[in-house]
Amino acid sequence: MTGHAAWSVAPLSPATVAGAREVLRRCVAEDFGVPHDPVLHADVDDPARHYPGTAEAFLLVALDVGGRVVATAGLREGRLRPGLAPGHLVERYADGRTAQLVRVCVRPDARRRGTARALVAAVCARAAADGRYERTALHAYRRSPGAVAFWEGLGARLVADDTAGPSGSVFYELPAAAPDGARPA
Repeated sequence: MTGHAAWSVAPLSPATVAGAREVLRRCVAEDFGVPHDPVLHADVDDPARHYPGTAEAFLLVALDVGGRVVATAGLREGRLRPGLAPGHLVERYADGRTAQLVRVCVRPDARRRGTARALVAAVCARAAADGRYERTALHAYRRSPGAVAFWEGLGARLVADDTAGPSGSVFYELPAAAPDGARPA
């Protein structure tokens, strides 16, 4: 577990699943502004099953000093679903060498404290240590409060704007060096 004076970062565990689920569900409803879809949000409903802690899928949580989950960030192998993402990215990420940074969600009362930046750095460091990934990618919603500014502030490079497309998202790839010196794959 790594930390900061106000919070610490830890892998998802049985003790943090309920708190992670609460943060994720709130983020999908309020920040992403999309209705719950049991297929697309199956990982939100059952994070322990979808993020087993392997190199292909894991979720980290930030805990406040009282042990409450205040944020999440994870990784899963980067294949995208055809029809739900731009075709050139589905093709680009089909080789299994892309890490998808996922579910970067922070409770409103825990924002602007470096929590998301620390979680992203921890996810990227773990992906880099594994050595299987050549790039780290993510998608975000323009309507999500602060998301685009956050990613662009980290130096993320816009690779596709599908705001008017089926995903409603913008797609980014992170640079070779992530925040706090962590190196994404």
